[in-house]
Amino acid sequence: MKTILITGINGYLGSHLAKALSKDYNIVGLEYSLENLFRITDCNYKIYSAKDGISVTLFSEQAIDIIVHTATFYGKNNEDYLQMFNTNLYSPLSLLDLAIKNKCKLFVNTDTVLDRFVSTYALTKRQFQEWLYLRKKEIKVINMQLEHFYGPGASSTNFLTFMINKLKNNEPQIDFTLGEQQRDFIYIEDVVNAYLTVIEKENLIAEHYSSYQACTNQLISIKDLMNLMKSLTNSNSMLNFGAIPYRENELMLSETDNSDLIKLGWKPQYSIKEGLLKTI
Repeated sequence: MKTILITGINGYLGSHLAKALSKDYNIVGLEYSLENLFRITDCNYKIYSAKDGISVTLFSEQAIDIIVHTATFYGKNNEDYLQMFNTNLYSPLSLLDLAIKNKCKLFVNTDTVLDRFVSTYALTKRQFQEWLYLRKKEIKVINMQLEHFYGPGASSTNFLTFMINKLKNNEPQIDFTLGEQQRDFIYIEDVVNAYLTVIEKENLIAEHYSSYQACTNQLISIKDLMNLMKSLTNSNSMLNFGAIPYRENELMLSETDNSDLIKLGWKPQYSIKEGLLKTI
């Protein structure tokens, strides 16, 4: 049985991947802290701490065949740029070095579709992706570009979860921009199945570096999305569109293309309404 190392295994995506992959693979986890592994309490995975850096002990104790890198730091207002750099670039580069030295066969990276200059988060993610491309002759790389994913149990800071909670609480007024931004939202089960597809069919992917967009190809405006969620939650909240100006570098249209994943046999199973009903 092959062994997969999942970074950020206690995260929303990482924990879902661990559960799905554990049916056919031996799972090893990597987390910054081992103090509050609330998403994987009922699992018997061997978990290593990255608090003091990624230790060579992990690779000496475990024969890692595949790395699935999901650990990330998004940052918010008053971002900690050093933490952003360490989590999204320095630590993954250290992991990449160890993976190559220990002859790991495949590195599956979790990336973003955002342009590098939209945010410091997007910049650090793009920089690591470029390092992966540079070293593709030393290790096979599959880069997964994710659109906005959501589902039950997602963090309260997740945009959809955050808004669903406001609507359920009947917050009197919720302020927005005009809501013209077009976004692609993908349900967590569809994201997990995209990862399963590329890992299971890795032998069919000839390139040493390949990139796939996990998305539905179905765009919805923020305004239409909020009106749909208001209806599904039976909320009395007033949606105040136009109260907030657009951010600098606001992305107005997500350009999505899941055709390469479709060719591998994957396809999204949930519409935005179906996914929201399972989430709400």
